[in-house]
Parts: sequence; C-alpha cells; structure tokens
Amino acid sequence: MKAIAKNKELELIPLITGMHLLPEYGNTYKLVEKEFSQSLKIPMSLDGDTLKDMAFYLSSGIKNFATYFSKNPPDIVVVTADRSEQLAAALAALYLNIPIAHINGGDVSGGTIDESIRHAITKITHIHLAYTKTNAERIRKMGEEKNRIYITGTLAVEAILKTKLKSRNEIFSAYNLDPQKTTFLVVQHPITILKDKGYSEMKELFLALNILKEQTIIVYPNCDAGGKKFITLIEKHRNRKYLHIFKNLPHEDYLSFMKSVDVMIGNSSSGIVEAPTLKIPVINIGDRQRGRERSKNILDVKPTKDKIIKSVHYVLSNKEFQRRVKNCVNVFGEGNASKKIINILKNLEIDDKLLTKRITY
Repeated sequence: MKAIAKNKELELIPLITGMHLLPEYGNTYKLVEKEFSQSLKIPMSLDGDTLKDMAFYLSSGIKNFATYFSKNPPDIVVVTADRSEQLAAALAALYLNIPIAHINGGDVSGGTIDESIRHAITKITHIHLAYTKTNAERIRKMGEEKNRIYITGTLAVEAILKTKLKSRNEIFSAYNLDPQKTTFLVVQHPITILKDKGYSEMKELFLALNILKEQTIIVYPNCDAGGKKFITLIEKHRNRKYLHIFKNLPHEDYLSFMKSVDVMIGNSSSGIVEAPTLKIPVINIGDRQRGRERSKNILDVKPTKDKIIKSVHYVLSNKEFQRRVKNCVNVFGEGNASKKIINILKNLEIDDKLLTKRITY
C-alpha cells in the first residue's frame, strides 16, 4: 500500500472494513487512518457469534462494497488472502466487471473455511499474485491461465525488513513487561469447521499456560464464528498475574514482540509466514495451518495440555532445535514482493480480454 501510494502512475484508495470497524476489537481503523489518511470505510454488519451470523456478515459486505464500487468504480480491486471481507469485495467487483488482483492465492490451511474462501477468490480473480512456486502451481491446476499467474513472495517478509522494530527492552518497557522473564506470544483463532469452533483447543491451551505460568502476551482472536466465546474465556483469565491481554497491537509493536519473545504459541498464520524471518520458535497448535508450507522454526503439536507443555519445554531447552530456528530460511520469500506487484499493476492492460477468463481444461 505504501509503495502504491508513492508511485506516480498509481493511485491508492484503501478501503477499511470488517473487524477494523468493530468497537469490541479496538477500533483499529484508527491505526490504518493514521498511515493512510485517504482511507474510506465500508462497514459490514456482525450481529452475533454463529455461523449464520458470518453468512449474514458476508452478505452485508457484498451489498456495501457493490454500493461503493457502482458509484466509484476503480480500475482494479486488490484483495489479499482468505477472509470473508476479501470475498465480499471480490464478489461485488466481479458482478460490476471490475478486474480483481488476488494476493496469496493457492495457499492451503488445514481444509478450513479460510481455504475454501481463498480458492473461491482464486476462481473469480483475474490476476494471481502467489507467494510461492508451489502455490502458483496449485492455481494453475485449478484451471487458471498461466499468463495470469505471478510469483511475488510474501509482503509480510518485506514489512518486517522495512520496519524499524523495537528492541526487547524497548517494547517490554513500553508495555510494562519484565524483559528478564521467559515470555510467550499467544495468538489462537477459532476453527469454523469444528463443532465447537476450536473452543476446546483454546481451553487446553489455557490449561497449559496456567501450569507454565510464564509471562504471556495474548492478543484477541479474529471475528470468525466462535471468536466472542474465545474472548470471554480470555477475559476470565485477566486477573492472572502472568497474563497480559490486548485487543489488538499496532503492527510495528506486534512484530517487535514477535521478534523479542522466547516462543510464539497458537494457530495464527503469522507464526507460519512472518516468524521465520524473525528467527523465533513457533509452537503451532492443531490443524488450522495444516498443509501450509513450513520453515524450520515450526513445531506442530496436537491441541492437548500435555503436548503443549512438552513442546514448550522442548523448544526452550533443545539446542539442536534452537540452532535450526536461528538458521532457518523463510520459504515465503526474500522481501521484494511490493516491487514485483507494483510492476505488474503498472503494466497491466485493463480491457475485455483481462475480464474474459477461460478454464484451461
């Protein structure tokens, strides 16, 4: 986004939507507006915590994006990854004959609804900006034309390399934490395909944390179905002295914490995609990230209290694993994705040919 904003041949119109606009998640639209004052808001209505509410959430997004795009049609809509907000924007653009560029298609993540959304966006996208060669090959196997597929690497690595991160002492001091203590960063999201949406896994994680009792930074989950139940469980533990709870963190501070903690725990994609660049061990719980490419800093564990505790002791004490983490290479790219994406967008010929897709088999 910053690279587009700086480029004289391109104009950036950031659209803020979804949980950025929900007060219970900290009104994080303010963080976006701070860096991108030209941002516009496209609300999506989330009235509950059920799967049905998520379907209604999607439908409200389609309606509101279609309303905006019909009055203010952009030359191209750029969406990333695998959330319902991106699907809503892409579907609205599709019906209004606006080209779509999709970042991070072809990735996999445990057969969750995220994966279904990601592949659905792929099938209605006109330009594919894939993180890896493997992801690009999956897109091709979905019947997408080869000349629409580009390998760019991940933007997350570039964000880390271009951000001046705080030291452990600086970031811990800013949030009144003790830099001398062993510290965990915990990010655990719902799993919408499970009957209890991953709540039992979250309970097991808290059982483990309550035994370990190490200084722990925990960030609220996303707003998927089941997320509010997660938040209720988190808030029940707020009085635990070892636990430090945040609705959200500025991205720079989140990355600074990730760089500085002793281990990251949970099922967030940031542990898979970003943490390898920062050379920290990640304990990945359960199947939410199953199938995604891995760097050597990842330790996959089953979602049980005992397995989580055992894995924490392992990553904190095993010298060979620690060497592996220190020397790991991030499989998601080298940090020059934005330059590649800018060149693709600048040189894109937007015409009927771009909009007319044909399956390749």
